[in-house]
Order: sequence, then structure tokens, then C-alpha cells
Amino acid sequence: MSRERTDEEVKRLAPKQEILRELYIKSGNECAYPGCHNVLVDENGKFVGEVCHIEAAMPGGERFNPNMTNEDRRSFGNLMLMCHHHHVVTDDVCIYTVEKLKEMKRNHEMKYSGIIGQMMNSITDYGMSLEYTPCFNCKKISRILDWGLTDEENRENAAVLDKHLQKLLDLPIETRQLLGIMVMRSYWNRYDCIVPIHEVERATGLKPENIIQNVEILERRGIISEIEVEEEKGIPSCILYPDFESSFPYWNAIREFVKKTGTPIERICCDLDFSVFDE
Repeated sequence: MSRERTDEEVKRLAPKQEILRELYIKSGNECAYPGCHNVLVDENGKFVGEVCHIEAAMPGGERFNPNMTNEDRRSFGNLMLMCHHHHVVTDDVCIYTVEKLKEMKRNHEMKYSGIIGQMMNSITDYGMSLEYTPCFNCKKISRILDWGLTDEENRENAAVLDKHLQKLLDLPIETRQLLGIMVMRSYWNRYDCIVPIHEVERATGLKPENIIQNVEILERRGIISEIEVEEEKGIPSCILYPDFESSFPYWNAIREFVKKTGTPIERICCDLDFSVFDE
């Protein structure tokens, strides 16, 4: 490092607005800590997350680096968004080193930065332009979920999955992202794959009208049912449709597959890579 860097008076500079905007867009409105789904902006549009420095802004702070400039310390690469709880947890510098936090930031932002980054630079209908990778044999999902099927039965399931997942091809990217969240927030009640809308709202920070607009798009594609409110509890929900011809609850199977393998749901719903089910 140069003397100009090390001799600079240390000052805490507020992050620039364009940096904060990029951080939020690439956060998916979720804390960057692995497995944490705490939202950064709540249902009322309030920012409830925290802007965290990987290498501290001031001397005495966690992982402070005297060789950084003030601009370095407030740069995109040195900042990440987390909930208050995990901001405190990561103050343990023995466990959460600079390298570990940078890896955490990188892995979290990778889920959202690809297509969104392109959208920031051009106006394109990404729902219409993206290609997809089909599935052919479903051997991996069959093995992971212990279905015990023959190769022929696996190929039949692959045809079903491919037929239904092609419905995602012309969906707006925002709708596909929301669908992925709905899939992971859904639960199986012995008959249907239920999506609790109130939980999706809290997880995403989206306003009800935004949820309704995207649900309408998914409903027209025959992917989900319309939102209904349970009479006794007054809780809104919808159903992720199965394959009606075979009664195959493929969304429930996809959720379980994602949980067991660690495959990002974005790879299926956003990247449209259905080959993840094959081997």
C-alpha cells in the first residue's frame, strides 16, 4: 500500500446511494447470513436491516484494516446487508474473518446479481429472451427423494416436469423470483401444496398489491390457484397446482429436492436449468 493510503485521516463516510441501491437489489430483500430469511425492508416499506462493514469503518471496529482508504471502507465490496441479530453474531472475528464474510456476501449476491445486473443496464423482456435447459431422466431427484422408480418411470416424470416448467419461460423475472419464494415457503397438507400468502408478504416485504399482480400472472399460466381466505382463521393462501393428469405434486417434490441438495431454487425458477433433476 502507498503512504497516501496509510497516512489518510480515518473518517466514517456514509455509503453512497447508488451503492446502497445495488446492495439492496442484489440482496433479494433477505439477510446475507446463510439460511436467514429475515427481510431487510418490511411490509410497510421501512428498512429494518443493517448495513454492515466487512472491514470496520473506524479503528477499534471488527476487522479494521488501516491500509484501506475511507472510500474503500464504504465501497460495495466492503459492505453487506444483514438483520440486526446476524450483524451482532458476525462481530465474532475469530469465526467470521474477512475471507469468510466476503464468501458469505458473494454466495448470497450470486443468487440475484446475474439477471438483475443485466436489467439495471438495459430494458429487455427477460421473460421472453431466456432459453432453458430441459430435464430428460429425473434420475437425481428420484434418487434423492427415494422414489425407487424404473428408468421408464423416471423419464415419464421428466416429461411431466419439463411440460409444466416450460410455463415459466415467458414469465417476468420478478414473477419467477416470487414463485421461487412461494415454493420454498409452501407446505404440504396431505392433499395440496399450500402457499401462505401472509408469510410470503413478510418474507419479501412486497406490498399486497404487488403479490396479487404476480399471483394473477401465475394463475393465468395454470401454475397456482387464485388467493382464497380461510373462513375460520382469515388467512389468505393459494395452491401450487400438481399435474392434474397424473396427480404428481411436482412443486412439493421440487421444494424437498432443493432442501435436501442445497440447489438454489433460483437455478430452477429464474435460470430455468431443469437439468438439475438429471444425472
